[in-house]
Amino acid sequence: MATGHERCQNDGTVLTGDYCHTCGQRADEPRRVFIGLVQDVFVDTLAIDGKLARTIGLLLWRPGVLATRYLNGKRVSYSPPFRLYLFASVFFFIAAFWIADFGNIEPDAFDPDDIAISDEALNEIESRDPEAAARLRALMAADVSEGNDGENVEEGAESDSDDESENVSLTETKWEDTNYEGPDWLEPHVKQMFEAAQRAAKDPRLLIAESRQNLPRTLLLAPVLYALILLVLYFYRRKFYVYDHFVISLYMHAALYAYLLLAILLSRLPVIGGWAWFIPLIWGWIQPAAVLRQAYGSGRISMVIKWAISMLIYVVGVALIVSLGLSYSLYQS
Repeated sequence: MATGHERCQNDGTVLTGDYCHTCGQRADEPRRVFIGLVQDVFVDTLAIDGKLARTIGLLLWRPGVLATRYLNGKRVSYSPPFRLYLFASVFFFIAAFWIADFGNIEPDAFDPDDIAISDEALNEIESRDPEAAARLRALMAADVSEGNDGENVEEGAESDSDDESENVSLTETKWEDTNYEGPDWLEPHVKQMFEAAQRAAKDPRLLIAESRQNLPRTLLLAPVLYALILLVLYFYRRKFYVYDHFVISLYMHAALYAYLLLAILLSRLPVIGGWAWFIPLIWGWIQPAAVLRQAYGSGRISMVIKWAISMLIYVVGVALIVSLGLSYSLYQS
């Protein structure tokens, strides 16, 4: 503890305690060891300390109460809403993309013409993953049936050949053959989307790589959307300002990402993963109703009505946001 004669190494203020009352820097000199760098990353940057543990416990159980306590001035005891939201969303997307493992998709990997698997290989796949083996058998059966139908067609049927010439695949279609009829200023962008769709059809990894970057960014609009919904639903509550609605929305979305992350982790467990993963999903679906009651004090009937209205608008809005992210990813791929 500082004696009163020591000075802060940051701004020179005379210290009277363990922290500088001007800038907040600790009075003791940091240890010049490697572990100090690791501590800076996890404690200062990510705020992994007792405050975060206390915040996560309340976030998972009663996010509306957490938001209320933060708005009432208890801010030192809990992690800030935007930092917690970023913390939860980053870990969710890391887990989601890792579980999906989209990066291993090969171009044209599911072309029915390339499926030629022996019975021994199918039996081996079936012993490990019966559902995957069933899908492969269905694809092979469909491919064989299409081949048999083609053999039964008479050679002189010119009408069928005309129909086949019209059904050209996306990857083989030229932009000049699309007969674009929109405005001239939009044509370059539509053409770029068309060519990007052709590239993505040949190699889905292009679209997936762009989606990994753009979807987390576009989903930052989701808390903004829900805050605006709360603003409209509670416009008559004079003590709640725009800032308050954003805090509640950020904490609710941090809880949502935490529930989704728990669902992913539970789905990977060998014993209970087959059924336990949907519990956090159900809890996350009904949690916004509890937030309305915890943060705004809504009655039961009012809570149910506003929950239904807000979820309807929110689901439609998030669908549009995701579509925007995927479209932009396709535009860049």
